[in-house]
Amino acid sequence: MKMGNLLGALLIGILLVGCATEQTVYRGSEKVTVQAESQENYGTLVERLNSLERSVSGLRSELADLGKRLRNIQVRPPVGAHKLPEEVYLCGERIPLEDRGVWENLDREFLVALDNEALVLLWMKRARRYFPHIEKKLKEMGLPDDLKYLAITESSLRPTAISSSGASGIWQFIPSTGERYGMRRNRAIDERFDFFKATEGALAYLKSLYDEFKCWTLSMAAYNAGENRIRKEMELQKIKDYFYLDLPAETERYVYKIAVAKIILSDPGRFGFRLETKEFYDSLQTERVQIELTQPLPIVDVARAIGSYYKELKEMNLHLSEETIPPGTHFLNLPPGTSERFWTFFSTWKKELEGK
Repeated sequence: MKMGNLLGALLIGILLVGCATEQTVYRGSEKVTVQAESQENYGTLVERLNSLERSVSGLRSELADLGKRLRNIQVRPPVGAHKLPEEVYLCGERIPLEDRGVWENLDREFLVALDNEALVLLWMKRARRYFPHIEKKLKEMGLPDDLKYLAITESSLRPTAISSSGASGIWQFIPSTGERYGMRRNRAIDERFDFFKATEGALAYLKSLYDEFKCWTLSMAAYNAGENRIRKEMELQKIKDYFYLDLPAETERYVYKIAVAKIILSDPGRFGFRLETKEFYDSLQTERVQIELTQPLPIVDVARAIGSYYKELKEMNLHLSEETIPPGTHFLNLPPGTSERFWTFFSTWKKELEGK
């Protein structure tokens, strides 16, 4: 029944109940019609009618609001509603999905990822922050754009990530490999946490792996397990195909996870993951300067000089482990628009230091 019809029916009911004015009674055998006293006076009835109208009006407003909210709600289809693409390529190399075992491995990682909605949304948000720089460097080095998804699998793009084996940063370098690719590590500094330097190192490492293995899936596996382990297994098993090598469990899942990250992030809306523009994290914006120090430079002094906060500078320079920047040559990440103030401060600071 429509709201208007319901209101009309209610009003008629009230009139019939509250406004009867005649009664028929019998005195012996004589039928007598007498005037009955109204159950409610007219003023009370009018007030009840007005109150009912206000209630109905409020209900109409609430129903309209609920309808609008329901229309705006985007419900993700169940995980099982999504299917893998018929063909999947990674760095231009085709994944052999016609092999049922390969398909099952990829399908498992696909379903696990789809079921973790919060994690995928964080991938999307963080990718807006970090992918532009990675994509730029890949293009400059002539490397496949798909390699950016390796950082998703390594750390979910968490700059502070540390594994149980001691691998650190977005690209998860272990200390020895980090040092091999120019990332210093000591008590005061750990450049595996410097996103810019670690990105350069990771891409240089991947390029060197491809130069050896001539295959991106094997190169990615070597990034995870180490090139020595991949060489050993290839020699032992007499095979040079990642998908058919018996490898450590983590490495066997590794390339599949990278492929799934590509499948989902290439078109997240297809799988029910949607974000408004304002929900993405801000892109990484810094002014990067190189400085040479003979004495430690307090980070808090830098922050005050450029109109920033100690906390902000520390978060932008996760490679600096202490409260000061140690002696030596270092890159320092600054908030946009502050490098000129920094150089003014730095020049004065050096003169004061030399005058002591």
